[in-house]
Amino acid sequence: MVKKLMKKIVLIGDSAVGKTSLIRRFVHEEFSDSYISTIGTKVSKKQMELKFKGEEYDFNLMIWDMLGREGYVASQARQMVGAQGVIVVGDITRPETLQSIEKYWIPMMMRTIGTVKLPFIFIGNKSDISDEDSLTNALEVMEDLETRYNHGMREKIPKELNTWFLSSAKTGEKVEETFESMAHLMFYMDRAKDPFYERIQEVAIKGLADTRERTTVIAVLDQIIFEFSEVHGNVEKAGNLLRQEVARAGLDHNNPEKEKVLALIAYLTDALTEEEMEEDKVKQLNDRWVEAIDRIPE
Repeated sequence: MVKKLMKKIVLIGDSAVGKTSLIRRFVHEEFSDSYISTIGTKVSKKQMELKFKGEEYDFNLMIWDMLGREGYVASQARQMVGAQGVIVVGDITRPETLQSIEKYWIPMMMRTIGTVKLPFIFIGNKSDISDEDSLTNALEVMEDLETRYNHGMREKIPKELNTWFLSSAKTGEKVEETFESMAHLMFYMDRAKDPFYERIQEVAIKGLADTRERTTVIAVLDQIIFEFSEVHGNVEKAGNLLRQEVARAGLDHNNPEKEKVLALIAYLTDALTEEEMEEDKVKQLNDRWVEAIDRIPE
């Protein structure tokens, strides 16, 4: 018996990176050079027949093409609610659109959805018109984003698929693979482990029984996790923010470097400021965390 699944996917990214063209290519097998920019949001449906763990599934994807301009936060946030998978698109020929993936789109998505267990696929589009330098840069960006936001999902999908692609909506290159990979990621999402998020929960919920001076970077990182969760007041939301900012800082929680912990501190300070925490309290936390890192011997 064929089982049925329905999932909501959102495509996010700057204007004119090719989100709508990717959807048109995947859903309708067509491409339009005349497309300019999205005004509002369009929802498309695509049915896929896939096999997971030896069982056949009728997989219905509801694909939301998001408004691609910054500054429409309220509208974008409403449309993101309920997303179970995210395809983030940048234009290889415009490096600034790759930079905005992490600068704007990922933070907004994570804060709106409120979970770190959200499968991402990263796309560098327009490979058909990119030069060698642009392709090299896009390759580095995609690999870096996957490393920091993948959360152990790569091993859950078939070897011929991936969690990032350099694609072309015009030629169809890697378009089918993108959506097939997302279907696999959404199916296996709950089976993936995120060791750092488990650590956040453990530190935040159990607290810090050891009040002695902390002499290692890992010990100070645990202090930061606990105190940020405590002052934020919402352990789950604080955990989501911590996971997001740790990824953005490129921090390895098993072997944290001082410089990257300092970057994390700056990001967390900004997050508390955005949450409208009192300026004096934010400064006190920032100073205490920076001082704790500075005291650790090289």
